[in-house]
Amino acid sequence: MDMRGYIAGRLSEIKSVAEKDMLRDVMEDIFIPMYNHVESEYARLESRVRDEMPLLTSTYVIWSTLMARANANGGCPYLFPMLDEDLRKPEIEIAGIQERLSSEREIRLDTVFVQTDYIVCKEIEDSREIFNGTLKTDTGDFRIGVRLRLSKRYPQCIENLYRLFISNSIPWQTVNSPYIFKMFDVMLVRIEFDGKEETGTASSYDAAFGRYSTHIRQDLVPVWNVRRQTIISEDFPLAALDKVNYEYLLNLNDEGTEHGYLADYDNADISAVRREENTLIVTSPSSKGLVWDMYKIMKRRDYVTDSFAYELMNNAQEDSFAARMIAHYGTVIKTNAELNRLLAAYDVASFIELVSIQVVPGAVIGETYEVNNFLIDEVRDLAVSKSLLMRFKPLQRNSYILRDVMSFLVSQVQLIYPEFHCVGVLI
Repeated sequence: MDMRGYIAGRLSEIKSVAEKDMLRDVMEDIFIPMYNHVESEYARLESRVRDEMPLLTSTYVIWSTLMARANANGGCPYLFPMLDEDLRKPEIEIAGIQERLSSEREIRLDTVFVQTDYIVCKEIEDSREIFNGTLKTDTGDFRIGVRLRLSKRYPQCIENLYRLFISNSIPWQTVNSPYIFKMFDVMLVRIEFDGKEETGTASSYDAAFGRYSTHIRQDLVPVWNVRRQTIISEDFPLAALDKVNYEYLLNLNDEGTEHGYLADYDNADISAVRREENTLIVTSPSSKGLVWDMYKIMKRRDYVTDSFAYELMNNAQEDSFAARMIAHYGTVIKTNAELNRLLAAYDVASFIELVSIQVVPGAVIGETYEVNNFLIDEVRDLAVSKSLLMRFKPLQRNSYILRDVMSFLVSQVQLIYPEFHCVGVLI
């Protein structure tokens, strides 16, 4: 509040010059200094409380984009392939391929990016249309039939990340990675040999994807700022306070204190992990030679050589006192204004803006999908009787990821309101 402006306005309403001068002196000599002192003390109190509640989520922001396969490994110092297997194309032996098709029904030939709106991607997935093509091998070409199937490999990476966050007691924030929900596996469903020898290795393929051909992008790999490392702790550990376990110390000065760290409890004999200043302390019943997997959430750093063909996306929120309170004590949203402030705090608020919220009886079909689909059983009763319908206004026209960004925001709201079926639509 502009207190000086408010006082000036009130003084202008006083008709008596003598009274106006007297009141002005009182305000200038007594009230304004007292007001400034109170404001200063409040600012100090807020700063102290703020410092006592570090915004952990800022250390664990997930960045993601797409890169050409040739640049995905080392193209950016803080971005890594979500799946290392994507660095090389799948190789398929022709011998025995019919038997594999009989038992598996489908064989993955490739994974492509479909650069179009979510509505079209859903249409492709639901249609299960078969497309004709040619499989090229070192012994000849074969006519094939393929279909596009939404890849589940990348959402599974998000699910694994959620498991790591929870086991390390880090508050979960929905990951905003719209491109992975447009990655489609090219599945071989039919091959015709026409008397040709059933030998060789598939090297490439061509397929006529019809009306979807203009949207297909090949040789792109989803990357993010999550790096998996195997740590071999060969030093003699310290005895823990319980006199049963041992503590292994990992100095983070070499690794980088600005990054976030997650230990994989499932793949090692680890009972607890905690971070103290510049040290990561791993507690284990193992007395020596502990081997464990660590996931480093790399902090983004701008480089002059950065050049991304696809926009770098994130799930970051602006650093504010309210955000730190929410992260520390939990999210409690009671009004539309609070919900608007929550959504507007995300970086992706530049894409869309929440216009209205409406509680609707029954399950409503919207234009969004559940990003945290692995959490449905945990956070929501599938028999909900009401839907929370959110209407958004596009701020960036002709962007093919608008509904994906909307799905990210709606999925975050779903964590807050498990009693509703949350959906979003663009207006």
